[in-house]
Amino acid sequence: MTDRPPLLLLIDGHALIFVAYTAMREPMTVRSTGEPVGAVYGFANSLIKTLSDFQPTHCAVAFDPPGPTFRHERYAGYKAHRPPTPPDLPGQIERVRQMVRAFGFPVYEQAGFEADDVLGTLCRQAEEQDVDSLILTVDTDALQLVSERTRVYVSTAFNRRVYDPGEVRERYGGLGPEAVADIKGLEGDKSDNIPGVAGVGRKTAIKLLAEFGSVEGIYERIEEVAPERLRERMRAAREDALESKYLTTIVRDVPVSLDLAAADLANYDRAAAAALMRELEFGSIVDRLPSPAGGPDAREPAAPAAAPDTEVTIVDTPERLGEMVAELGRASEFAFDTETTSEHVMAADLVGLSFSCAEGRAWYVPLGHRAPAARQLGTEPVVVTQLPASEVLAALGPLLEGDAVGKIAHNAKFDAAVLANCGITVGGLTFDTMIAAHLSGRRAVGLKALAAGMLGIEMTPISDLIGTGRGRITMAQVPVAKAAPYAAADADMTLRLAGMLREDLARMELLEPFERLEMPLIGVLGRMERTGVALNSGLLAGMSAELGVRLADVERSIHETMGHEFNISSSRQLAGVLFDELGLSPVRKTKSGFSTDAATLDELREKMDAGKAEGADPRAREVIDAVVAYREISKLKSTYVDALPRLVSPVSGRIHTSYNQTGSATGRVSSNDPNVQNIPVRTELGRRVRRAFVAGRSPDCVLLAADYSQIELRILAHLSEDDALLRAFRGGMDIHTITSSLVYGVPEDEVTADMRRVAKVLNYGVLYGLSAFGITQQTDLTRRQGQHFMDTYFSSYPGISVYVDRTVEHCRRDGYVASLMGRRRYLPEINSSSRTARQAAERAAINMPVQGTAADIIKLAMLRVQARLDELGMEARMILQVHDELVLEAPAEELAGLADMLRAEMPASMELSVPLGVELKAGPNWGEMEPLP
Repeated sequence: MTDRPPLLLLIDGHALIFVAYTAMREPMTVRSTGEPVGAVYGFANSLIKTLSDFQPTHCAVAFDPPGPTFRHERYAGYKAHRPPTPPDLPGQIERVRQMVRAFGFPVYEQAGFEADDVLGTLCRQAEEQDVDSLILTVDTDALQLVSERTRVYVSTAFNRRVYDPGEVRERYGGLGPEAVADIKGLEGDKSDNIPGVAGVGRKTAIKLLAEFGSVEGIYERIEEVAPERLRERMRAAREDALESKYLTTIVRDVPVSLDLAAADLANYDRAAAAALMRELEFGSIVDRLPSPAGGPDAREPAAPAAAPDTEVTIVDTPERLGEMVAELGRASEFAFDTETTSEHVMAADLVGLSFSCAEGRAWYVPLGHRAPAARQLGTEPVVVTQLPASEVLAALGPLLEGDAVGKIAHNAKFDAAVLANCGITVGGLTFDTMIAAHLSGRRAVGLKALAAGMLGIEMTPISDLIGTGRGRITMAQVPVAKAAPYAAADADMTLRLAGMLREDLARMELLEPFERLEMPLIGVLGRMERTGVALNSGLLAGMSAELGVRLADVERSIHETMGHEFNISSSRQLAGVLFDELGLSPVRKTKSGFSTDAATLDELREKMDAGKAEGADPRAREVIDAVVAYREISKLKSTYVDALPRLVSPVSGRIHTSYNQTGSATGRVSSNDPNVQNIPVRTELGRRVRRAFVAGRSPDCVLLAADYSQIELRILAHLSEDDALLRAFRGGMDIHTITSSLVYGVPEDEVTADMRRVAKVLNYGVLYGLSAFGITQQTDLTRRQGQHFMDTYFSSYPGISVYVDRTVEHCRRDGYVASLMGRRRYLPEINSSSRTARQAAERAAINMPVQGTAADIIKLAMLRVQARLDELGMEARMILQVHDELVLEAPAEELAGLADMLRAEMPASMELSVPLGVELKAGPNWGEMEPLP
């Protein structure tokens, strides 16, 4: 037991649930059932953080009971204007109650009283038992409960503050907790529909109470209130003032009794709490659950659960190595995992390998462990026993490279790349549990999260082995005896998960995209990553210097316009300039003040252009334009121009981006370190950055880019079966010109560039649920014109309307939509009571079959192209994949043959009812390419 003084944490349950519910920007559901759990997740986060931050010894939760309270009976208007409870909230409230029970905390509620009254009574009773209390709430009404023994922790998105008596006096101009109900009685409370005194705000209320002591004291000496206008206002509102104070005063004699023994955290059941978190698919929360009572002080990280029951054999003799290789060779498949010194393939040294072919058993083969000089046992250095890496790899090579035995891994691309650096090309790769989890619709696809959620096993976090921050070491410095159970569990859990995920994929009819597409793609992406792309660092160095000068010039111009210097990158200082000095009206507020993000600046410019920024300083537009330019230059310089040269590998002299198959809900491949898919292409600066990506394998090499032409619109034509779209693509016509002709009602030869631009917005916008308002934002049209164009568009392409309605209805019925290859995206929010969430889900439902199919097509193309490159023995290599584009590096003499091959293979990736077109460009770098005939 702890010897710390007792501290009782009292939680306002309903208040925290409502705040968590309203704070969720996007609905959150249990993947397997579609049950909404966003408020539950928010409550759990607040609870666990508070337990960790304040270390209470006891905890209890108060809830509002169903039915009216004495305040409703006293005042019919009490909370009368509040909207009805959202239909998806009661179930979440019950889930929170279930969570509280799982934690072992007592629940208090009393008919006719609110949770605030129960909390007030419980903290009073705690004080009487010589126990300090901390009340967790979102409502400042509770500040009237603050005392020397009771503090109130107000935790909202915009305010996290612990109030003691001094903090309350600071908030209320020297008045203490005893004055809080009086202040609120005078100023009223809009959230509870409490009237207060009309025209009396907080400052006036504080001034009156500082002089007269209380609301009652004001009326006892009403003739002394000055000025006369305020006196008459107070006299007229006497009944409202007194009634409002009564309604805001927390009752402290509710018929409930504090049971400290029941509230003792010794009753906390971590196993029950973890089980519920796993059921709710809150994998990230499981690791943060506090330790059980009697364990280490919770200020330290929670002690990990017992390691999985994996029987581990350390392979450190030739005999054990031979036994392991023989047993693995007899298996139909086995799971393997690598331990390395880095998460970056090109910098990673192999430290160890783990294998498992039977659940509950695994081997660990140490290869690169070393003991730092400082690590000693007594006075003797730690002895590391391991076989020579060359001996181990020679024995394992045939097994790993062969196809006879299937291989299972979690994030197999990384493990295969590490082994490739050691001269071993993994063959027979049959299952990747990370990709399978993503394809089945799971949010958390990390091995530890999957083990917790699917197997009920909490694995040891890597930080327990290598630490964090400055004290972090590498896996090579971890003793073999400590690394072995950790690594063995990785292989064992991967093997166990593979069986379960196979069943999931089969049940969900996802084996085809998994086996035909995702698994073969691992090898292709791995080869692209290891090949890398050459970079002209000198070009970027010159560009960096130039942009530095331009940034200084823009900064100087802004400062001269304003007449003083300030930090343009500081949102707070920029907000002061825009809203205080230049007189613009703020658009939205954030936790740290008024927003100055890109969307806000765009909205401010639109208001000024529309003449809706009355009173604004004439300099405002000039300053905003300059700030936008400053940000564009600064971001490009820091994100790409300065960062890219630092990513060049000292081993290869090239950049090696990492491709991610689990980075998007639609199946598109994403990239990072660097993110090559976000380099701007429509701006001159962005195109100059692309020029730094060069053909560098030999002097006669060139880059060739193959880009699917309007692939999403062609897929839409196939899905919608719209006659006009089908005719346009089958006839090789320009779809944007056709749309312009239909929408504007003019012959095709009279379509102007501006007309075509609007048509392009319409053609692509329909895929993202573009509204009439959205059209006005992207074009010069009015909202009425935008609606007319939308109506005309859908009447011209009636098949699209049918597709949209059919897709949304299917998603409402089945909870998901799918690409042509069957890749699914679950969207349970489409039946949400929240209009915003429902509309967002509808837009995603319309878009996903199109974008998901486009992702499938480019992946199929990559597989076909790589197979043909190998078959033809060409030196050309794929080096980049960006959206619908493939970039290859090839000798100039292969260019013609390579172009012919791409024109044949890429359109054949998937058969649609319209042809797939491919546009080819070639050049010395990615930014300067010319179309190929």
